[in-house]
Amino acid sequence: MYLGANIITNTRKKTMTKKIELKGRLNGRQRNRLRNLYDMSYKPREIAEEVGFATRQIYRVYIPIGCPHTRDKQNNIWINGKLFKLWYEEKYAKLSLSQDEAFCLTCKKAVKIINSKKEKKGRLHYLTSYCPNCGRKLARITDWEKLDK
Repeated sequence: MYLGANIITNTRKKTMTKKIELKGRLNGRQRNRLRNLYDMSYKPREIAEEVGFATRQIYRVYIPIGCPHTRDKQNNIWINGKLFKLWYEEKYAKLSLSQDEAFCLTCKKAVKIINSKKEKKGRLHYLTSYCPNCGRKLARITDWEKLDK
């Protein structure tokens, strides 16, 4: 069952898992540029130029999923920079996995690691497994040996 706050409830397990929003994700440089937004009103074009994405992304992605904005008498959209930054960080929060989970890039969700196999490549130790939903091979890094200096 889908709820407005992008939370999916699994009635069989009675657990809450956060739905991952894929559209509108910013890369690292763009996320860093969000910090430069001031507590003032911006036009969508100004925010897009400041952060470094296309203006249409605001109209097609951010506003339909709940970006905080206001409209003036001429129906122009105004977005507060600080509120946009806080909204983006809440909406696109980093997903943290437990020790027995890996992220499946095909299913776009965290899945339990089952029948894992420990492997080592150089100094990197990791577990390999297969996604129970789609069968994709998964890897989870467990340890990284440091060089003795």
